[in-house]
Amino acid sequence: MTTQPPFDGTAEAEPVRGEPPVLSHDPASIAGRDTSVRVIGADVAPGTTGRVTAIPANTPAGGEPPASSEAGVGNAPAGDAPPGATQGPVGPVPGLTPGLTAPVLPDAPKVRKRRRRGWFTAAGVLALVGAGCCAFAVASDGGTPPSKGEPPTSHLVTPLLSARRSPELLARPVAARAAKAAVDPVIARFPAASCVLVTDGTTQLAASGADTPLAPASNTKLLTATAALDVLGADTKLATRVVSATPPTGATVNGDLFLVGGGDPLLSTATSTALTAHGKEPTSSMEALADQVVAAGIRNVTGSVVGDGSRYDDVRTAPKWPQRYITDGTASNLGALMVNDARTIDPIKPGGTGAPAPDPALHAATVFTALLNARGVTVAGAPKAGVAPKGATEITTLPSLTIAELTDQMLTFSDNTTAEMLIKELAAHDGSVGSTAGGIQVLVGSLTAMGLPVEGLQLYDGSGLTRDNRATCALLDAVIQRNGADGPIAKGLARPGQPGTLDDRLLAEPLRSAVAAKTGTLNDVTALSGWLRTTSGRPLAFSTLQNPSGRPIQASDLALQGQLLQALMSYPQSPPVTSLAPLPPSQA
Repeated sequence: MTTQPPFDGTAEAEPVRGEPPVLSHDPASIAGRDTSVRVIGADVAPGTTGRVTAIPANTPAGGEPPASSEAGVGNAPAGDAPPGATQGPVGPVPGLTPGLTAPVLPDAPKVRKRRRRGWFTAAGVLALVGAGCCAFAVASDGGTPPSKGEPPTSHLVTPLLSARRSPELLARPVAARAAKAAVDPVIARFPAASCVLVTDGTTQLAASGADTPLAPASNTKLLTATAALDVLGADTKLATRVVSATPPTGATVNGDLFLVGGGDPLLSTATSTALTAHGKEPTSSMEALADQVVAAGIRNVTGSVVGDGSRYDDVRTAPKWPQRYITDGTASNLGALMVNDARTIDPIKPGGTGAPAPDPALHAATVFTALLNARGVTVAGAPKAGVAPKGATEITTLPSLTIAELTDQMLTFSDNTTAEMLIKELAAHDGSVGSTAGGIQVLVGSLTAMGLPVEGLQLYDGSGLTRDNRATCALLDAVIQRNGADGPIAKGLARPGQPGTLDDRLLAEPLRSAVAAKTGTLNDVTALSGWLRTTSGRPLAFSTLQNPSGRPIQASDLALQGQLLQALMSYPQSPPVTSLAPLPPSQA
């Protein structure tokens, strides 16, 4: 178990670049009722067929069932056919390939009765254990009746599906029960307002309050990433363009030079690295864009550099954000054109985090003017904000990272600015003006179209900074599973000890090498959702949300997340297959 640093009671919400260091496929579950029966094959005359009779496994010799029994392994479940009843045609056999059935032979003509031999009954019995119900029938080979004392030869007339043929079908429920027994004591210590869900494909290994809507904090970014990949496309890039109203004359732009924002959240100068909290993040270089203008032959601008952020609306924050989020760097004043997270960092001199810029487009124009000046380009007018004319001449463009790469960066470092920019882009992708409200509507529509469980979902932003956001562990787990353990979402999850929001958590083996997860942190919220690869190599999807009432997050809350994952590392534990089914008579 990872030792966490002491908690001082002052946990804060995520900064603009990531979260702060905090207190440091399977077959469907068959864990239903036990349906163990003994199946014996009737004598069959040559060229004829027979019927299959199901008898409770605990029926004594002579065929009479016990006077009473309790439900469980070896007892016929309530509602089953009474002992000795003739069964109708057999449908699909649990655990077989869909559409594959165990054929049962129709009624045979009546034959002369003969005394049943005890050995024959024993040879035709298969104990069906766990929740798997798989049977075979044994029939005579149709040859000359054997002499007294000699057993008739037999052959299989139905597909054989047993613990030896499909051990996982029978072992899985046993392993699931063992996992539940290991994690239940840990879950019992979670705060009352919590949810936990751990799944192995469709098998729930742990579930507590999975459908309860709770504040997800930055686990909201899992939803934003999923919708962005779906709606915008993984390979899409967001372009920042430099244009002029008229074509340049030689080395001169006559009039204004427009810097048009395309929603790239990572436009940065080399001096912005001070903003990163969990390691060096990728950026889109403003220096590179200025170099491209020079490479295009531009040396003079008779007007101004004009910042154009008209792709998005002028609403700078999410509806319920406190102003302190902007002043302390937790979030940014949002716009389609923003440089250095719209903070007034000197674009030439390194150091400092700067103050928030009220107008991101104007700030971007100011930064770009300074970069052009530093490269020998003369700009006559002062920087300003505006809108580029339609049909403007493109001088150069700077593409962003792909949407897949942007979501990776957002998830790994829990970048609030990237999340909010992607939300606005969801609204702008079809030509509408980008807005937070419009983007959330597109996000919910995307998740709904995917068939994900959106019941109880309530969002006010795309980053999770709003305390009134609500999501369920069921939704977060479904999002994790949908994208797969090696899919685009998993690729962006933070890893213990690596750059990202798990750089100082879960550092002890085996969890260090086994976990990939999205963190979530507000003063009174902690969340962790992602993938755990067990010692056996099996990937498990998990989601945990904790909303303790009336107190901040403590070190013990974070420790519970690690304890839960540690308890799952040995899954699947199960007895050997030989203990689940008897050996065939020939091997006994």
